[in-house]
Amino acid sequence: MSDPTSDERNTTPETDAPTAAYARSETDPTDQPAPSEPAHAAAVPADESVPAPLAEPAASAPVAPVVVPEPVGEPISYETPTAVSAEAAHEDAQVATQDQTAAEHAPVTDYTPGYTPAVPVQAPAGPIYIQAPAPPVDKGNRGAGVLLVLLATVVYSIVYALVAFGIAGAGSGSVADAAAKFTDFIVLPVFYVPAVFFFIGFSLLVLIVNRGGWWAYVLFGFLVAVIVYFSYIGAALLTVQAWNFTPSEAVRFITAQWLSPYAIAAAVVAREVPIWFGAWIARRGRTVTARNAAARQDYDRRLAEGPQLSRPQ
Repeated sequence: MSDPTSDERNTTPETDAPTAAYARSETDPTDQPAPSEPAHAAAVPADESVPAPLAEPAASAPVAPVVVPEPVGEPISYETPTAVSAEAAHEDAQVATQDQTAAEHAPVTDYTPGYTPAVPVQAPAGPIYIQAPAPPVDKGNRGAGVLLVLLATVVYSIVYALVAFGIAGAGSGSVADAAAKFTDFIVLPVFYVPAVFFFIGFSLLVLIVNRGGWWAYVLFGFLVAVIVYFSYIGAALLTVQAWNFTPSEAVRFITAQWLSPYAIAAAVVAREVPIWFGAWIARRGRTVTARNAAARQDYDRRLAEGPQLSRPQ
């Protein structure tokens, strides 16, 4: 004999719900659940609110296109995603082509404001050679010395003429007679030939001494006097046309000229003038020597400092 309480005790809502639903379907067809409802829907208590399941779209329903929200104030055409993508890709390609063409034809001087383009710096292809300063050339005293010799020759001619006028006046009884002798003397070779040889002898001395001291002109001024003395003997032979003399007559004439007052006067004046102008030439030589020493010191200093890099102003 079965216990009625056992059935109630062994019955649970989860396991007995399908059985109860099946039993109701046999008695009342209207009580059957909808085909789309799940089987466990009957087990949910009636007082709990359960959201209704979403209805599945029919298979034949078309897919709705994606609608882009329209911005305020700007009209927009609604197109399919495929069409929009193709047109945008075409426009991007055109913009890229235009940008590339503009960049190729843009002038070099164009630049974006606020941006300083980097200037490429090329490495030197080889070693850089820096020219060393040229060594100074020592200046001489020869050119200026020869010019001073020319001035000394003028002074020698004036002094020699005055001495010759005194010698002519000593052997004359009157001033007129002395002036006549002096006038005849200055046009003869015995006057201008010693002056020419004085210039030659003194110039040679200046070229040899160059920047030497005054002592050189005092010492070697005797050589200038000797040259002038023998030039006077030769000028005397030229004056009397000695080529017309016999050898004995030429010897007697030359012997008489060794102690001629004019020859001695020409030699003495030629000895004194180099001493006077020699002091002037020697002093200028010292100045030139000091300048050469300063230029040499400056050259040595620049060599010791080495090459210097200067920035453009």
